[in-house]
Amino acid sequence: MGLTVDDTGVLPVWAGFAEGVRCDRLDGRSTSGSSAVVRIGLLGGVRVTSDDGEPVDIGSAKSQAVLAALALSPGTSVTVSRLVELVWADEPPQTAHKALQWHIAQLRKGLGSEAIVRVGAAYRLDVAADAVDVARFQRHFRDGDFSAALAEWGGTPLAGLDAPGLAAAVAGLTEQWLNAVEADLERRVGNDPRGVIGSLAELAERYPLRENVWALLMTALYRVDRQADALAAFRQARHHLVTELGVEPGPTLRELESRILDQDTRLRERAAHEGYVPRRVGPLFGRDEDLQAIADALARSAVVTLVGPGGIGKTQLALAAAADHGQLIELAEITSPADVPRAVADALGVAQRQGRTLTQSIVAAFRSRSALLVVDNCEHVIDGAAELIRAVVSGCPQVHVLATSRERLSLAAEQVLAVGPLDLHAGAELFNARATAADRTYDAAAHRDHVTEICRQLDGIPLAIELAAARTISHQPADLVARLNDRLRATGSRRTGAARHRTLRAAIQWSYDLLTPAEQTLFQQLSVFSAPFDLSAAEAVADGPDGLISALVERSVITVDNGPFGRRFRLLEPMRQFAAEHLRDRDVIAERHARWCVSEVTHIHRLLTGPDEIEGVARLAELWPNLRAAVTWTRDVGLADALVRPIVTELPLRGRQEIGVWAEHILAMTSDADVRAFWLVWVAERYTQNANPTGYREVAEQYGTDRPLSRYADAYARGDGEALWQCLPDAVASLHSDDLAAFLEMTSAGILLGTGRFEQVDKSVTVLADRYRVHGPPTLLHWALQTLGYCASFQGRAEDADRYFDEASRVSLPAGTLSANKSTEARSAFRRGEQQRAFQLLRSHIDELIDTDNVVAASIVCIEFITMMAKIDRITEAAHMLRYLKAVNEFGALAARTLVAEAATRIAEHSADTTPAVDDRAALAYMRDVLVELE
Repeated sequence: MGLTVDDTGVLPVWAGFAEGVRCDRLDGRSTSGSSAVVRIGLLGGVRVTSDDGEPVDIGSAKSQAVLAALALSPGTSVTVSRLVELVWADEPPQTAHKALQWHIAQLRKGLGSEAIVRVGAAYRLDVAADAVDVARFQRHFRDGDFSAALAEWGGTPLAGLDAPGLAAAVAGLTEQWLNAVEADLERRVGNDPRGVIGSLAELAERYPLRENVWALLMTALYRVDRQADALAAFRQARHHLVTELGVEPGPTLRELESRILDQDTRLRERAAHEGYVPRRVGPLFGRDEDLQAIADALARSAVVTLVGPGGIGKTQLALAAAADHGQLIELAEITSPADVPRAVADALGVAQRQGRTLTQSIVAAFRSRSALLVVDNCEHVIDGAAELIRAVVSGCPQVHVLATSRERLSLAAEQVLAVGPLDLHAGAELFNARATAADRTYDAAAHRDHVTEICRQLDGIPLAIELAAARTISHQPADLVARLNDRLRATGSRRTGAARHRTLRAAIQWSYDLLTPAEQTLFQQLSVFSAPFDLSAAEAVADGPDGLISALVERSVITVDNGPFGRRFRLLEPMRQFAAEHLRDRDVIAERHARWCVSEVTHIHRLLTGPDEIEGVARLAELWPNLRAAVTWTRDVGLADALVRPIVTELPLRGRQEIGVWAEHILAMTSDADVRAFWLVWVAERYTQNANPTGYREVAEQYGTDRPLSRYADAYARGDGEALWQCLPDAVASLHSDDLAAFLEMTSAGILLGTGRFEQVDKSVTVLADRYRVHGPPTLLHWALQTLGYCASFQGRAEDADRYFDEASRVSLPAGTLSANKSTEARSAFRRGEQQRAFQLLRSHIDELIDTDNVVAASIVCIEFITMMAKIDRITEAAHMLRYLKAVNEFGALAARTLVAEAATRIAEHSADTTPAVDDRAALAYMRDVLVELE
C-alpha cells in the first residue's frame, strides 16, 4: 500500500508512555482548517486567486488538469484510478500514479499544504463548494435560478486545457449551460419576445439541432406579428435536421408550425415549449453526478434502467432527468404484466388501431416521432414491461426509454444505472428542506449533529429521510436519534403518495413480496452481516447463496460495490433490519457469522504484524461492524477470545478503545485466572489512555488474579516504572506469542524512561527497531524510533534525537495511528521562527487529543508548550503547566528536570505558580485556550 505521510494527511504517531491521537475523522475532512484559497475558476480556463485577489501559480497544464478533476467535485474524494483516467484518458504513462503524486505536491505549493488531502486510495480538494465557480453555477442551476447560473458562467469549461479525460465533464457542463440559457430565454419570451429574438437567432445559428431553441424563436417571432419569419424559422430547423441527422422535426416543432398556420391566439399567451413531465418543485439534493450519468447513458443507449431498492429515489431522479421533455408512464397501480400495453397506451393517449394490437398501435404512433418515455415502477410486471419496451425501441428509432425498477429489464439495448443512497451532506440538506416545510420554526443549525446522525443511521435512503423529517412536527431530531434503533418505526408515515411509499416498511415489504421463498430465506440470513461482505462470507454463513445472491442484487434487495478489496455486497440498514425481523434459526446463523469473523481476524492479524500493516488496518476497518456484532452476540468465552485476541494491539496502536470494552466483556465470561490476567492488560491500556485509573481499579478488584500479566497490568495502570521493571520479564515470558512479547517490551519502554533507565531502553528498543525495519509493522518501527528519540533527548544527545525523530516522521503509517509527531513538528517550526505555525500545530494536536479522549498524551504537548511560552515571555502560563508536568507522572517529572530545564530556570526567576494543580484534561483545555488567544 505504501502511502506517504503527506499523501494520507494522517499523523504518524508514537505512544507507550503517552499515547498520541487518532486523526481519522468520520467526515474525512482535515482537522486543521481549510486552505486560504477562496476562488477556483474552471469556466473560461483553469485559474486560482488568493484571498486578496492575486493570481496563484498552479503549475503546468497537467497540474491544472489534476486540479480541474478535483475541483469538479470539491469536498468529494476522487480515487487515484479515476484521477488517472480523467487526467490522461486512455493513454496514462506507466508512472501515472507517481506522476499524479508529483502534480498534487506542485498544487499544494500554490494552494496550501492542506488544500488537497489523501483519503485512503483517493484525493479530496478540501475547500468549500462555493469556492469553485462550477459548483456555484451548478447550485444555481439545481435551484432553478437560471439568471444566477448564467451570471457565474465565464466561458467554455477548462478552455485552453488539453484534457481528453475531462471531455465528458466539459460536455455535461456545456449542456447544463445551454439548458439554463434556454430556460432563461423561455422566461424572457413570455415577458419580452421582441428583446430576445436576436439572442435566439444567434443561438439557433450556433446550435442548429436544438429543436427547443427553434421553438422559442418561432414563438417569439409569432408574438411580434412576424408569422412569415416564424414559418421560415421552422423550414430552417427542418433543413438542418433532415440534412445533418436524416430525421424530421419532432412533435413539438410540428405542432407549433400547425398552430402558427392556424393563427392560434393562445400561442400569444404562453410559450411553445410544453413538457409532458412537469418541472420538479425545489432542488434535487445530491444527484448532480447521477443526472449527468443518465444523460450520458441516454446518449449511448435506447433504454436506460435506474435500479435500486425501494425509497432510494429512482422516480424523482428519473423525473428530474426527463423534466420538460419526457412522457411519464406509471405502472405501479397495475397488477399483471398483460396490463402494461394498456397502461402505456392510456398514458400516451394512443388509441388501438383496427387490426393491430395495443403494442403495435403504440409503435405505429411513435415510429416517426422523437420522444423520451419515462416508464416508472416496472419490477412487479417486469416481463410485460420488458416486452413492451423492446417493441417500442425496436420499432421507433427516435424513442428513448428511461425506466425505473428494482431489477433490470434484461434487454439487449439496455444500460443499467444503480441508484445509490445520498451522502451525509445531501441527506442533511434533504432532511432540513423537508423539516422546514413541515415546521417553519425549524432551526437547521441547531440540529446539525443530530440530523447528520439520523441520515447516517438511515443509510442515506431519501424516503426514510423524508419520512423522518416529517416527524419534526412532533419530535425533535434528538428524539428521533434515540428512536433509531428501530429504523422502520422511527421514520413514521405520510398520508400522500403511492401506498408503497407511505411508510418505509411498506416500501420494503413491496420488494420482499416479489422474492421467491428461497430468496426470502437468503435475504433473512444475510441480515446477520452488519457491514459489507463478499461472496465467500455469504457462502460461510448462509444456506446456498450461490446464484440466489445474484437474484437479490438484480432485485435491488442487496447492493453491490467494487471496493478496495474486491466486490462487496451490502444490505442497507433499514433493509437489514426488516430481514432480521423475519430471520429463523437466528443463533445458528449468528454462530456461523462469528466463526467467519474468526477466520477474517486471523488473516488480518498476519497483516497487522508485518510489512502489510496498512492493508491490515484497512481490512479491519471494513470488518469492524461485523466483528462488533459477533463479539456482542457470543456467550462462549473461547469464541470471544478468538475474535478479539488477534487484534488487541489496535487498542494502543490506533486508539480502538472498544477493544477495552470487549476485554471487560470477556472478563465477565470466564473464571480462568490466566485468561483474566491477559485481558486485564488491555483493560489497563484502555483506562490509561483516557486517564481513568479509578475505572481500572474497579475492574481489577473484581477480576484481578495473582499472575505475572496481572501484576504487569497493575503497574502499567499506575504508571509505576519501578514495579513495571520488576514484573516485565515474567509477564513477557508468560505470553505464548513472540509478537505480543515484543509488543509488551515496546509499550513498556516509555514508562521505563521515567525511571531513568536510559541504557536499558536504548539497548532493548534498538533491537526492536532493527527487527521492525526488516519485518514490520511500520507503526512499531515508528514508535521505536520516537522512543529512542526521547531517550536521546533525555541524555542531551540532540543530534541523535533529531536523527531518530526525522526517521520516524518518514515512516508511512496506517490511518488513525497514535503519535506524538505533531508535538515534534511544532517544536521544529518554533525553532525555525514559525511561531504561528507552531502554535497552530500544537493547538490542532490538543483538539485531537480532546476529541478522542486520549488525554494521557497531555504531558508530551506540555513539554513543547512550556518551552514556547518561556521563550515568548508568557511566564505565568509556562509556570502553570510546569507545575502540572512535575506532578503528572515519572516521565513528566524527568522531562521537567531535563527537557525543559532552561525554561524552568527562567520561570523560577520570574514566577511562582500558586494555582491549584490540574489533571490531564484540564491541562489540555488550559493550553488550548492560551494557544487560541495567541493565534
